[in-house]
Amino acid sequence: MKKSLTKDVLEIIGAFILALVIYHGLGIVMGTSVPIVSVASNSMVPRLHRGDLVVAVEPTDLKVGDIIIYRANCTYLPREDIIHRIVKIENNTYIIRGDNNPINDPCPVYYSQIKGKVLFAVPLLGWPRLGLNVLIGI
Repeated sequence: MKKSLTKDVLEIIGAFILALVIYHGLGIVMGTSVPIVSVASNSMVPRLHRGDLVVAVEPTDLKVGDIIIYRANCTYLPREDIIHRIVKIENNTYIIRGDNNPINDPCPVYYSQIKGKVLFAVPLLGWPRLGLNVLIGI
């Protein structure tokens, strides 16, 4: 029984290590530090829903209409990754808004804040990661 428990624990640790290696490998291949992100709110409904899993690539050749992942640098927004759409580009800044939000995000976004451009989304596959966020605060 004790050997079985030890083996199970080692397999779980191995699975987490493998997942981290794959995640970072994807980041290198995709050119972004956030190759896979779970949608945490409904601000992008109807395009994206809470619990969707998005795959992102390097944020190159950005244009109005692209959905990006950025880190807010604004006291009005939480300092976490936000997934919203570019609605306007002016003076080397990006004006961003969630599709389900009536107004633009309160602060302009600079290219240095943009971590990735959303390539596609898979419905519901982000829920396990959101659950882990709640359980262990990652």
